[in-house]
Amino acid sequence: LAMSNESLAGLERISSEAPSGFRLERLELFNWGTFHNRVWSLQLDGHSGLLTGDIGSGKSTVVDAITTLFVPAYRIVYNKAAVADTKERTLRSYVLGEYKSERNESTGTAKPVPLRDFNSYSVIVAVFHNAGYKQSISLGQVFYWTKDKVQGQPERFYVGLEGSLTIAQDFSGFGSDISGLRKKLKAKSVDIFDSVPKYRAWFRRRFGFEKEQALGLFHHTVSRN
Repeated sequence: LAMSNESLAGLERISSEAPSGFRLERLELFNWGTFHNRVWSLQLDGHSGLLTGDIGSGKSTVVDAITTLFVPAYRIVYNKAAVADTKERTLRSYVLGEYKSERNESTGTAKPVPLRDFNSYSVIVAVFHNAGYKQSISLGQVFYWTKDKVQGQPERFYVGLEGSLTIAQDFSGFGSDISGLRKKLKAKSVDIFDSVPKYRAWFRRRFGFEKEQALGLFHHTVSRN
């Protein structure tokens, strides 16, 4: 992720030898796909990384989490990196942790089996760091269920912070009501958004994405197998 000159206005470059632009420092997932009831973390520290593993080990799950942070829901084709059926995975299946299907012997129909119920919540957090300017930016999304919408897709809100967030410290210990989490984040000066345009405008301005097409190219690139 490279910043434009405009977004760097007024900032003093600390090091001319450090890599330019914002680079992924850390990705954290909680209750996303089969990463169940624990925080899964990928620590890159701005370096390149290679995800390897057997089929079903979670490679596409990680890629889809990163895609979810940047790409509007209506544009995402989940599990695209694995060249799978477009209906195989959805936001709902990731948040509920659906990991297999069970066939009803009497009806002959198959039903997905989830790891979680509608009382759970899920979090994606990514921290990006610009070593040259000693700057960190955190993006996150929180997914949860309301009683009147358990048949559809989960509710969500978006967060951004000019600093570093962690799931263990910032997205836990808020009680049983999701509004408690929002209050906790606001108390830490985290920006909270309920709409995609405001969230995207926030991070585009800070990352220096001058054109919307740049994110489309990102989606195409990160989803290549």
